[in-house]
Amino acid sequence: MALSDILNDTSVLLNDQTYSFTSKSQLTRWVNEARRNCAKRTGCIRRLLSGNSAFGASSQPGVFIPGAAQPGALPGAVPSAQAPQGQAANSLNTIPNVERYPYQGFFNPYLQASYAGVDYILDTITCAVNWGGTTRPVLDWMPWDDFQAYCRSYSVLNSAYPAIWSVFNDGPTGEIWLFPIPSQVCEFELDVTCAPKSLYSDNDFDAISEAFQESLKYKAASIAFEASQRYAQAQAMEDRFADNLGIARVAVDRGKTKSYYYSAY
Repeated sequence: MALSDILNDTSVLLNDQTYSFTSKSQLTRWVNEARRNCAKRTGCIRRLLSGNSAFGASSQPGVFIPGAAQPGALPGAVPSAQAPQGQAANSLNTIPNVERYPYQGFFNPYLQASYAGVDYILDTITCAVNWGGTTRPVLDWMPWDDFQAYCRSYSVLNSAYPAIWSVFNDGPTGEIWLFPIPSQVCEFELDVTCAPKSLYSDNDFDAISEAFQESLKYKAASIAFEASQRYAQAQAMEDRFADNLGIARVAVDRGKTKSYYYSAY
């Protein structure tokens, strides 16, 4: 759905199709606020942030798979930061003897380079780290207070392949901490939820899927009604926004069956 369509739908709800009471630029700001709110509530922008190109996603002579090329999948990339000279390599890796990796300044630049329409990480669902090249296990997670009490109680450097991770700080200011502290360069792979970049024209890519875009007009209208102190109408639009998000979430994932063949286990 293009930005102009969302603006038109919102202006109809406000009975202000000519933008006489709310300017288009201001309504655009509120639409973008609604988009960020949608992403926070639903986690609908989910991305796999990897230091290793996905198998079958690299464009190489003779092995290109139509439709499988992905942003950020480097042609000929190898799973190592120490690639031979002239060979492509992703560099989202651990740093030897460094335990702290913030979203801001470390992970976000890779996210923005790999995927269109995303701005920053909101939360990490899983964290995997490559162990020496052939194994990339998902690490065990600990709440920060337990991580601080048990893992960081060592006052001397304890380095090896990371086995445990935790997040310090909330939301966009989060930091991933690893234990044991990485002893060498290893590829990261994060399953993350993200915030969308703001839209300013119909040419901007919207990372929010179509299933969730239909709810945005209600949130933007709610903010506009609140700004004009029409609180009853604002609450009505807020309720419609929440209802539509619920419908969209059910439509996206109605659940999965792990296995139909239990006797095989």
